[in-house]
Amino acid sequence: MPESSTVEPQVLDHECDGIREYDNALPGWWTFLFWACILFSPLYIVYYHIGVGPSIYLELDDEMAAAAEAQLAQLGPMPVDVSTILGVAADPKKLLIGRSMFRTNCSVCHAADGGGNAGPNLCDDTYINIRSPLDFFRVMHDGVVPKGMPAWSPRYNNTQLVVLAGYVASLRGGTPAAPKAAQGDLKPAAWSTFLTPSTSTLEAPK
Repeated sequence: MPESSTVEPQVLDHECDGIREYDNALPGWWTFLFWACILFSPLYIVYYHIGVGPSIYLELDDEMAAAAEAQLAQLGPMPVDVSTILGVAADPKKLLIGRSMFRTNCSVCHAADGGGNAGPNLCDDTYINIRSPLDFFRVMHDGVVPKGMPAWSPRYNNTQLVVLAGYVASLRGGTPAAPKAAQGDLKPAAWSTFLTPSTSTLEAPK
């Protein structure tokens, strides 16, 4: 009866704490996954980082916007007036909703921190179309087409625009990372001075 042949394992020359390492071939499935990852990585980079597909940041923004809209649906109708807009500006929970809307829709032109990009800086005391907090709502609702500002009323209802207006009003006096130079000739007084009976209400647009 023939003797069974035995194969001596190949051992590498180095040793550490009495442990020696075998020089065995990697499993086929491991090698396959290794090369599959290398071949997949250029496709991933092109899709997520060069612009063909949404980046993980855009996907996060979309999810945050959806969550914000769900939260807004629970708020119910809100009046369009100064006290409500400034109330949003002082409400941390509503500001989170407004910030999500702002970063999703407004950061391209105004920067994520409101410091301005193609659009004006929203953190200084100088404005182009803003004389009172209500004007934030008007500008968002109707747009300023000659200045490149679109109307957001086709997409958002009045309550959503009130929350967004409150957030933008809260940016005044902020310290953006790269503030754009001041634009416009309007320098409204402090927002709190607008809380008077004659200036605190606005007939909601239809």
